Amino acid sequence: MSDALVTTLRSPTKFSPKQITAFYFKPFLTEEGDPTGLQICKACGKMRKHAPKTGYTNLVSHVRSEHSRFEAEMEAASTAATGTLLPWVRQKVSNRHAWLLWLVYRNLPFSFVEMETTRRYTNFPPVCEETITRDMENVTKAVERRIGDELPENFGIVLDGWTHGSEHYLAVFACYELNGVRQASLLSMAPIINGPDDSLNAESHMAALSAFLPFFGKTLSNVIFLVGDNCEVNKRLARLLVLPLVGCASHRLNLAVQSFIAPYEEELEQVQSLMKRLRTINQAAKLRLKTRIRPKLRQVTRWGSTYTMLSRYFELCGFISADDEELAEEMPSLAVKRKLKALLEQLGDVQSVSMKLQSDDLSLLDARDLLNGLLEVMPSFVNYLDPKAEIVHSPDFESGVVK
Repeated sequence: MSDALVTTLRSPTKFSPKQITAFYFKPFLTEEGDPTGLQICKACGKMRKHAPKTGYTNLVSHVRSEHSRFEAEMEAASTAATGTLLPWVRQKVSNRHAWLLWLVYRNLPFSFVEMETTRRYTNFPPVCEETITRDMENVTKAVERRIGDELPENFGIVLDGWTHGSEHYLAVFACYELNGVRQASLLSMAPIINGPDDSLNAESHMAALSAFLPFFGKTLSNVIFLVGDNCEVNKRLARLLVLPLVGCASHRLNLAVQSFIAPYEEELEQVQSLMKRLRTINQAAKLRLKTRIRPKLRQVTRWGSTYTMLSRYFELCGFISADDEELAEEMPSLAVKRKLKALLEQLGDVQSVSMKLQSDDLSLLDARDLLNGLLEVMPSFVNYLDPKAEIVHSPDFESGVVK
């Protein structure tokens, strides 16, 4: 091999000729906006000829000779603009990323990519289900590594259960601080009953935590506190792990309200029955002729739905015909309406506090102030909202954090 040939060999660059050209050059147009066959360098202003479909050799050679630090400049520019090198990734990778976004954001099955109608009405290059599944697994592993690198040596865990159909899922978030900013990264959301001998007890929760924390390079020894509902399972889990449990303020408030509205259950059930009747085909048709407001039903486990149902009932009162025989049996009496109106006003204060408790920037001190203020107007909530209430698992720890 001759010396001349050796001198012409170049080490591969991080960017393709097309990417380099797109970064440094733009078309030079006439005053009317017509092309001139010239490209102008955005860095130095020099002109270079370039005809369509003739390659980028002429333009890239200019960049190599006049802007030797072009790779560093492109990396710095792209990072400053987007935080990533996304503008410079290969088109194939960009297309695959678009497929993944589509599937995740629309909650679509992986088989969607192979459907005939999907391929007919999209411009994305086709991809098979097996490939997209492998890509999703690789992305998951990359995210796990990123979170694992970000997690400090010690952190807290937030537990939240969710039931869909007959399947119960446990969502686990890591709670920590990064550069002065509070973080809550989702570590897992999966069923904890996977075998015939499994159950929803504290031991199963503990086994689930032990199983997935190693994916992030951590173990239960790195966890220093728990956050979750004040249920017996979470309390026992905290005792098994010998960790303090910060009880969910919204859960305590929900229990307090459920106890408070228990004496009104008969009247509330009457309104619930009326709301159901108003949702039938005939009654809904009549209601649509008068208003766009729709009936709301309450959910037994969420007191907020009780407040919503009562509020909606009084909004609809002016549109419900007192002479309708189909509704006569469900219509509350005047005495019941007065009783429910007073209840709605009391629940209004609770609803305001409940909404504030769900704020993203709320601290334990803020939550304590809100609950103390609510206790002043609703002293009957003391068994659930007092800092030393029996339901609180770690009162000294919570009080210490607040101070």
